Amino acid sequence: MIKNIILIIIGVIPITYLLKFTFDKDKIEKEPLSLLFKLFMSGVLSAAVVIFISFLLKSVININNNFYNSFIEIALIEEVCKFICIYIITWKNKEFDYKFDAIVYCIFASLGFAFVENLIYSFNYGIMFALLRAVVSIPGHAFFATYMGYYLGIAKMHYTNKTRKKGIIYLIYSLLIPILLHGIYDYCLIGENDLLYVIFILYVISLYILSFKTINTSSNCDMPLKTK
Repeated sequence: MIKNIILIIIGVIPITYLLKFTFDKDKIEKEPLSLLFKLFMSGVLSAAVVIFISFLLKSVININNNFYNSFIEIALIEEVCKFICIYIITWKNKEFDYKFDAIVYCIFASLGFAFVENLIYSFNYGIMFALLRAVVSIPGHAFFATYMGYYLGIAKMHYTNKTRKKGIIYLIYSLLIPILLHGIYDYCLIGENDLLYVIFILYVISLYILSFKTINTSSNCDMPLKTK
């Protein structure tokens, strides 16, 4: 019982920090807590959907290949499920009126997903694994979400200003870039290769630096979606 409580606390601390950090960076107009809670819970729901789809996929397609496992079975399915939830909840929502809002939405939903995923892995593999995920995997989901939100905000801006062709391009970017980033992350992690492990460490450090820089810059340069 005590061990389970410790495992939950280990996972909750980085999630709480990242949620607060993101919320505080939304300087111009705070998003309603009810909307953010809905997004977080949509991430929780998407985790359940991913588990179901993955189980279904494995029963039909049995491919034991690191590239397939990383980019298709993990990255593609997870990011698409998160993206669909975020799109349905926010795209036509009147609260989505600033560019930075998209980053907030995507991070909140992704951390809901990370919360469930972290509990599953931590309960199965123990405290040391939970600690590792707290500094690597949970922030990783937030970092992938940062770029989903970055491009989603640009896409929404183009749609709002009637330049939809450009909007479609950035909407595609908002899905493809997180899939690519997530796929590289998992490919290096599950490759069971010393060189890939070194690349993984450097990659995670780079994600930390670039993602926080993107969040800070986007927050400081936030603007209304309507520019005309």
